[in-house]
Amino acid sequence: MSPSIDAADATGPVFLVGMNGSGTTMLLHSLGNHPDLYGCKRETRVLPYFIAHLHRYGTLADDDNFLRLMRDIYALRAFRQLNGGHPVPLPEDWATMPRDLASIIDTAFRYFAVREHKKRWADKTPMHALHITALARLFPSARFVHVIRDGRDSAASFHRRWHRTPEVTIHRWKTVVREARRQGMGVGQYFELRYEDLTREPEVWMERVCTFLGLPFCAAVLQSRQPWMVAAKKLQAAGIVRNSGNWRTYFEPGTIADLESIAGSTLAACGYETARPSSDRDPPKLMRLGWMIRDYLAQGTHDLRAMVKRRDFGGIAELRQRARDAFRQLWTMKY
Repeated sequence: MSPSIDAADATGPVFLVGMNGSGTTMLLHSLGNHPDLYGCKRETRVLPYFIAHLHRYGTLADDDNFLRLMRDIYALRAFRQLNGGHPVPLPEDWATMPRDLASIIDTAFRYFAVREHKKRWADKTPMHALHITALARLFPSARFVHVIRDGRDSAASFHRRWHRTPEVTIHRWKTVVREARRQGMGVGQYFELRYEDLTREPEVWMERVCTFLGLPFCAAVLQSRQPWMVAAKKLQAAGIVRNSGNWRTYFEPGTIADLESIAGSTLAACGYETARPSSDRDPPKLMRLGWMIRDYLAQGTHDLRAMVKRRDFGGIAELRQRARDAFRQLWTMKY
C-alpha cells in the first residue's frame, strides 16, 4: 500500500520497519546495493529515546548543549561498530549546522553514506515500526517501508532459532503489525511490502519499492545476502529466494489453531489465509509474563554457557543488563 509518489521530493531518509524476522535485513541488503542508497548495517534502536528525552539537553542554541547531544549520538554503539570502535568525528562546520536533533542524526548517517559515495541513507531497526509517527515528525521527508511476514512463519522461525514460545511471538507480531499500520496510514509516505510477495516476484516488488523511494530501479537490488535462509542453503542460491509457509509442517494442528485464535483477524487483514479470520484472542497477561520469563531464562542460560566457553568475561558482566533491557523491550513492545 503506497500513497501518491513525488519522486522529485524523494531526498529524505528511508526507514525499514516491521516485526523482527520479517525480512527487513534481506531488504536492507538489497537496497544497500543501490548506487544511491546507503544501508546502515547496524540497528540504531535508540533514535526514539533521543526524541522522547531531547528536553534533557536544554536549548540547542547553546553550543555546550548542542555538542553534548551530538557527542552522545555520534558515540552510539551502532555508529562506533561501523567506525572501527570510534565515535563519528565532529564535522568541522558543526557550529553552522541547524540546531536540531534531525541534523545531528542526519550528519551521522551521512558520514557513512559519503564513505560509500551514496546520496541517501536507510536505517533498518525493525521495532521503529512502533515509532513511525515520531520519526516522521523528526524527518518530514522520510519514507517508511513496512515489511510484513506471515505471523505463523515468524513464530516458527523464533521457536526454531531461539526456542521462543510461539504464542508470545504471534501476539507480539499482531501488536506490532497493527500499530505500524495505524501510524503508517497517518504519515503519508508509507509502503507495505509482504515478504511472501517480495520473494515470489522480487523484480516486480523491488521495482515498486524503488519507485516509492524515488530511486531509479537497477538489477543490483535483486541481490541479497541471506545465509541463514534454509532455502538459500539447500539451493546454494544467491539473491532473493522463497522461504514461506514453513509453519504448515513445523507446528502441530493444535498449535496452529492456538496461533490463529490469537491473531486470525490480523492475519486475514494482511491477506493471509486462516481458518479463524475473525479471531482476536489475547492470552492473559500473567500467562504471557510466565512464557517470557521462561524464554529469557532459557536464552540467558544458553548465552551464558557460550560466553563461558569463549571466556568472554566482559560479555558475562553485561548479560544481566542486556537481559533486563531485552525483557523490558519485549513486554512494552518498545526500544
